Amino acid sequence: MVIAVLVSARDGRAEEIEKKWRLGISIAGTSTTDQAQSPSANVRTVFDTDGTFLHTIDDPRNDSAAFSNFGINSGLGGQIVASYAFTRNWYVEGSAGYRRADVANVEVQAEFNVTPPSLQDFGFRIFNLNAGTLTQTPVQVTAGYRFRPKATFNPYLCAGVGYVFNSYTPSDEINQLSINLEHSVGGFALLTGNAQGGEQFEQPTSLTNLTGIKVDAPDTPEYHFGGGVEITFKHKWAVFVDARYAVYSGKFRMTVNGSDQLGISVPADQVVVNQAGANGPFGSYLIPIGGLIDGGSPAPVVTAPPGTDCTISPQFCELTGPKDGIPDPGHYYVHAGAIRWDGATLNIGVKYTF
Repeated sequence: MVIAVLVSARDGRAEEIEKKWRLGISIAGTSTTDQAQSPSANVRTVFDTDGTFLHTIDDPRNDSAAFSNFGINSGLGGQIVASYAFTRNWYVEGSAGYRRADVANVEVQAEFNVTPPSLQDFGFRIFNLNAGTLTQTPVQVTAGYRFRPKATFNPYLCAGVGYVFNSYTPSDEINQLSINLEHSVGGFALLTGNAQGGEQFEQPTSLTNLTGIKVDAPDTPEYHFGGGVEITFKHKWAVFVDARYAVYSGKFRMTVNGSDQLGISVPADQVVVNQAGANGPFGSYLIPIGGLIDGGSPAPVVTAPPGTDCTISPQFCELTGPKDGIPDPGHYYVHAGAIRWDGATLNIGVKYTF
């Protein structure tokens, strides 16, 4: 489209906009830059006081979830712009937009209680949930400077301030997870041992009623800067491409049972053995009453004896059969957290000069 506009406008001149109003409309794409990285593949390395390697503590979850980071996906929307040029170069504009994006990869990992893993310390399964939809209405005031006001190809820079109105709609998956949390009883299961000698979960010292998902998506002010180009293709008409980066003062936050995570993750770092907290505490939440995820129904493992009945011999079974609609007890981690709104916006549209 831009090439066609350039061809049609190469012999023309820019519209005179000094002391004039302009209106524009555009389609917009947005992308946030912040993510809460999955801690499932984390390893803490522990050294002795003389620098000698002692051992590592491996996060017990399935490492395949290492790239399932919690965040706000890229979104689409639109924008309406009105501007007034004080001179050929300087102008001020006001804009109002609308955009939607998914909030995704709330990572739930579960090691169900049907049977313990036989070939490894743990047998966690991964469930990445779509958290819902974020709707934003950004309002901005922007000042800009046009570098070639008489040319058909006219680049510019701009900066300004704004305010964004946010609305969050949870998905069915996240609503069900919240309900399951509120109907579950669990306790912190301490991770003990190390990767060299073997790791295991201790039994919780106490059990409590868990609480559900809470989301804070506050309206927030911002400042932005960017630039773009206008291309005149017809009398009074110009196409524009506008790229901006916005920095917001607030964050999108999702908590589980009152915290950013259910369970305590192993950090990815290096420590000295006599350092406070060198060996934890780390661990999952054991939920013996209730459960967060329907892992399926019991089915015999590949190595089970022929004709195994899982109701009689559950030690030869795992939850790989059809889902039965009942959340399953076991060890759980849930990963969510806080995400900054900061990100880039790309607008492509047209402007009309009055």
